[in-house]
Amino acid sequence: MKSEQKQIEKVLTPDEPVWCQLAPYGSYDGRSGEKTVTQLLDKQAFERLISAFEPEVLVDYEHRAENTDDTEAAGWIQGLRITPDGLEALIRWTDKGADVINARRLRYLSPVWPLDDDGRPLSLTSCALTNTPNFKLRPVLNKSAPGSETKNPNKGDDKMKEIAALFGLPETATEAEILEAAKAAKAVAAELESRLAELEAAALNTEAEAVAEENEEKIENKQKFIELYVANKKFALEMLANIKVPVAEPVANKREAKPPAAWGTVQNKLEQYRAMPPGKEKDAFLALNKDELLRLERQQ
Repeated sequence: MKSEQKQIEKVLTPDEPVWCQLAPYGSYDGRSGEKTVTQLLDKQAFERLISAFEPEVLVDYEHRAENTDDTEAAGWIQGLRITPDGLEALIRWTDKGADVINARRLRYLSPVWPLDDDGRPLSLTSCALTNTPNFKLRPVLNKSAPGSETKNPNKGDDKMKEIAALFGLPETATEAEILEAAKAAKAVAAELESRLAELEAAALNTEAEAVAEENEEKIENKQKFIELYVANKKFALEMLANIKVPVAEPVANKREAKPPAAWGTVQNKLEQYRAMPPGKEKDAFLALNKDELLRLERQQ
């Protein structure tokens, strides 16, 4: 009878890789050195892990490779896949690793990965056999002894219930229903972000028009300034601050000086110019007083 029980439980061999549950869906606390972090394990995270995966990834014992110089392998991960329960790893076990699992000395997997700013894993760096996993996982040797009942540790998972509640779903919601609700929530969030962007753009355009009105003496092309303001507000304001308003020349309410006696009784510059004999002196006088002479000529 004992021989029969051992035969039933000894299902792992070094010859054939097997799929084992690596991580479930959900949000979980973890440790990064002395710091507590929150891990977000969703389809997006698992897809990225698969995309970044490079075989073979070490499976050791109790994270010894992370904490000591002991890098003895219990197995090597050959691939990853997504299932309705989460992420699974295809593992080729070493002879010692298979023996440890078959003897039920260590039963679960504990992955190691860096996280992005949102808490999603970036890549799988290693994995360990342990009896104290951070997640509720199926044991690697998912075979019960004769007469016992096989149980699914993921059933009724509290984290999944919490996620379902966030989307207004009952605790009995399926994974597919939760994912559908998440997609709908994402679509609503995207629409709200788009609307907010439109409102912000309209407010900025109104602000630009007001600034243009206040500084109309400095701005030659109002529409171009508004476009620049909307595209780069800081640059537009800096440019505006460095533009000087042209200063109008003062009006001198003073009578024209009388021409020299040599020119007789000339009454203004036009008469003076006409009275001058041709030559360099007359040409120079014209160059210096051209605008005034034209004005006087138009008045006549």
